[in-house]
Amino acid sequence: MKTTDSEQKGTDMELEQYRTRLEQMVEEKSKDLIAIQENLEATNRRQALFIKVLQILQLEPDIPTAMNMALAEIGRYTGVDRLATWENHLDGVTYGCTYEWCNEGIEPAIDYLRSMTIEAGKPWFDMFEDNNIICTSDIYSLDPFISQMLEVQGVKAIAVFPLSQLGIHFGFLSFNFCWNKQWDEKDVELMSQISQIVSTATKRWQVEVSLQQSQRTMQKVLDNINANVFVCDYDTMEVLFANKPFREEAGQVPERAKCWKMLNAGLEGACVHCPKPQLLDADRKLTGVHFWEDYNPVTERWYTIQSMAIKWLDGRWAIMELATDITTRKHVELELIQSKEKAEEADRLKSAFLANMSHEIRTPLNAIVGFSSLLAETDEAELRQSYMSLVQENNELLLNLISDILDISKIEAGTIELTISSVDLHQLCKEVIATFLHKKHDEAVELRFDESSPQIVMDADKNRIVQVLSNFMTNALKFTTKGSITLSYTLEDNGQLRFCVTDTGKGIPAEQRDEIFNRFVKLDSFAQGAGLGLSICQSLVERMGGRIGVESREGKGSCFWFTHPYLSDTQSSLEIVAENEQLPIPKTTPRNYKPLILVAEDIDSNYLLIEALLRKDYRLLRAHDGSEAIELFNAQTPDLILMDMKMPGMGGIETTSLLRKTGTQVPIVALTAFAYANDKSLAFNAGCNDFLTKPVSPPELRRIVSKWTAK
Repeated sequence: MKTTDSEQKGTDMELEQYRTRLEQMVEEKSKDLIAIQENLEATNRRQALFIKVLQILQLEPDIPTAMNMALAEIGRYTGVDRLATWENHLDGVTYGCTYEWCNEGIEPAIDYLRSMTIEAGKPWFDMFEDNNIICTSDIYSLDPFISQMLEVQGVKAIAVFPLSQLGIHFGFLSFNFCWNKQWDEKDVELMSQISQIVSTATKRWQVEVSLQQSQRTMQKVLDNINANVFVCDYDTMEVLFANKPFREEAGQVPERAKCWKMLNAGLEGACVHCPKPQLLDADRKLTGVHFWEDYNPVTERWYTIQSMAIKWLDGRWAIMELATDITTRKHVELELIQSKEKAEEADRLKSAFLANMSHEIRTPLNAIVGFSSLLAETDEAELRQSYMSLVQENNELLLNLISDILDISKIEAGTIELTISSVDLHQLCKEVIATFLHKKHDEAVELRFDESSPQIVMDADKNRIVQVLSNFMTNALKFTTKGSITLSYTLEDNGQLRFCVTDTGKGIPAEQRDEIFNRFVKLDSFAQGAGLGLSICQSLVERMGGRIGVESREGKGSCFWFTHPYLSDTQSSLEIVAENEQLPIPKTTPRNYKPLILVAEDIDSNYLLIEALLRKDYRLLRAHDGSEAIELFNAQTPDLILMDMKMPGMGGIETTSLLRKTGTQVPIVALTAFAYANDKSLAFNAGCNDFLTKPVSPPELRRIVSKWTAK
């Protein structure tokens, strides 16, 4: 079938259109390939420039030559008119142009730009801090100071990159164009990378120049420096130089002597701690200064040593070491370490103290509060008596704990008081045994005093001896379930009295005997007590001039002992003199007369307790402070005053002093929670006739009141 002319024309037209499209596609692909080729060539040129500049700066030994060559390569590539490096000077005040390359027809400006104040150039450095780089074709958009400087030089466009090391700017690299430069992003990236290379090289050269300057002066100063200095060959370790202090300590240095022979006599090879491997890397590049410490067994001295690799006068690598004597510092450090350990131990003990006290205080308080509540709820006489016994027993536990805490605080403050008086030891020991016979709960345990102990009367602090013996007895009762507990004392040949409490209890394991007198140590964590008693006893015995110890066999029993000088010259500066006490003044009163007692007490609960104990036999009058006490005294003339020492406004000491100034002889009894010997002394000096401490014992309160109100 033949095609018509119209059909043939249509086909030809389609073929022509298809051919045209193919030609357009080929042309577009060619343009793309040309662009890719151009970009590739530009990238290759940039890489070639980068590598060449890097090689120049790394391999050229002369610094000015290297910088001029590098700037010329960069300048020709970028077409810049003026390319320059600027650096801060060592004086910290000025900066200036250090190297410059100018294109043909551009006059150099380096000669009058070598030194300017950093303050004047502050706009440059501010821009670096804000933008990191400056790249603009409009110089009038910059700070006026900069714009004017560039305008004089005919600059139309500028690019400035900071020179920095470890984030610190020390200069910049500037590209000045005297024509309207249009910036290419990749060229800016390349210039930024080149500025980083220049930064590194410049900083390295600054260090090398500084070292060269140091080497020129080193020879003159080393021999006079107040430290041991020596220099040895890096490879052979032969000593090249030793200063005067070094020679005075190690002796004259023989020719070609090895450094280790001079430093540590007797060594046959390099020192184990030789710093050489740490001073140069595998490419023999400096790694910095190595600091270390060493002890010289010959001189018995400690040194801190700075080791570094240097270029010696003849150009070879050498090791220089500067050793400073730190023996005194080492001794101080040891003392500081020991002090730190003591402080940490004190902190640990404080934490243990708080934990123990929390438990030990709450335990008797729990019983006191609980059984006190039950006392109010029960009418059975037998139960009430049982509850009262338990409350009293826990009262004693709490009071003993508080006494221990007070003793610990006095031991820490160094204010342990000793009140010396004549003591009959035979009678004292019998009293201790009698006291514990009432506290003993186990009938299978016999308490006894060794009657063979000699009859001795001596000057001593009776209360402190009783305190130590009571602690020994209390511990013996805790850990003895059958057998006996014996109290005894003997006079030894060395003039010391030796007191012993021997029991047949379970004994003490050998590994715990050395710790038994430490604070908070308890052989049985379930036994009552804070673990303070034996530690307090040790301090008291040592204060009295004796020693303390224990002999024990596990399962066989223990013997706690302490010694006391037979003739003691220890006197307390706070001893309470018995003469301070005044005898009660006899009075003639009616047969049914109830004495009037003025109670100066600001705490309601304390007054209510006194009222409950005394109201049956006495009339009571209350004052809430010292001023009210004086008013009531003048109005009522009481037979006795119970005076609290701490009250709001006028306290007990001041009130007593004022009453005594009136000439009154009415007995005044101090009733206070202040329990130290100096508190008692202050009360007597103010005019008190007697002294009672809180918490008050009901029988003791009645006895004292009866004593001073006796008819």
